[in-house]
Amino acid sequence: MKVRTLLVCGVLAIAAGCAVPAERRAQRAADRSVPFGLLDPAAPPLVPPGPGPASEPVALCFVRDGHLVAVQVALAAPVSLREPLDALAAPPRGIDPDLRTALTEPIVNDARLVGGIARVDLGPAVSALAGGEQLLAVAQIVCTLTGRPGVGQVSFTLEGARLAVPKGDGSLVTSPVARDDYASLVR
Repeated sequence: MKVRTLLVCGVLAIAAGCAVPAERRAQRAADRSVPFGLLDPAAPPLVPPGPGPASEPVALCFVRDGHLVAVQVALAAPVSLREPLDALAAPPRGIDPDLRTALTEPIVNDARLVGGIARVDLGPAVSALAGGEQLLAVAQIVCTLTGRPGVGQVSFTLEGARLAVPKGDGSLVTSPVARDDYASLVR
């Protein structure tokens, strides 16, 4: 009986020693103690997930001052190639009022992944975009899709026919393009 009492007292003493003391008010943590680069100003902001049972963080590329800026948003899971492209139609609210999109109207007909290449079929609305806006629209699509798992390059067609698209250096190509082709536009 005495051993049992000592054992219970010992367990209670250990448990009391592990307790977290109560604080009357919150205390600011030192910047160096905040983990995972959460205070890094260069880190893209995270938009809280919308309603729904499951969401997945996705980096979408928007335009600010003629350059691409990646913004983390939460999209309903599972995320196909099409959902991020549809989400490019409007920058998320409350993040940065200077963010905009060059994809002002739906221009993507279809998107599918074949052997690491996202094959994007555009509609005729892409032809109505001015040269600089067309470059930014293509760059937004490439930047966003190559941020997805398994996508290394993007090829473009216009209603099924191969389409020449502008690269960051101003040249036109019909071959698949990669994120590096638009490095001069990324901030």
